[in-house]
Order: sequence, then structure tokens, then C-alpha cells
Amino acid sequence: MNIERLQMKGLLSESKKKYKKLDCDASGLIFLVRSYLFPYEEDVTTLKVDKALSAVEKLKNTVEEMKLLKEKIKSLEVDLA
Repeated sequence: MNIERLQMKGLLSESKKKYKKLDCDASGLIFLVRSYLFPYEEDVTTLKVDKALSAVEKLKNTVEEMKLLKEKIKSLEVDLA
């Protein structure tokens, strides 16, 4: 097996591991946003909107990074096939 192929396999493995970590992070952020915007609060003014906004921005960045990684993984898999 040539060295380039081994390097590509390593890169694919690292990319998949990073994707899984980001997926876990995204799930946690979704849970966090839901907890900040608890819909059964008696007074809407007590909702933690600023914290929710910050978490949503982090979630957006995480999802964008996941999309890029997904394309990279797909490309590596095609090249290794």
C-alpha cells in the first residue's frame, strides 16, 4: 500500500472523529438552547434570550464546520474507493 493512500486513510479517520465530536457538541448546544428558552416560563421576560442567542451562534458555526467536514469525508471516501 502506498504512503499517499495511508495518509488519506489517516485524514479520513481524523475527519470522521472530528465530525462525531462536533455532532455531540451540536446536540449539547441544542439542549442548552431549549433549556434557555423553556416555553412554560410564567414570565417571558425571565427567559435567558442573550444566552440562547450565544448558544445558537455557536451551534450555527458548529453546523457550518460539520457541513465542510461532511464534504471532505465524502471526497476522501470517493478517492479511496
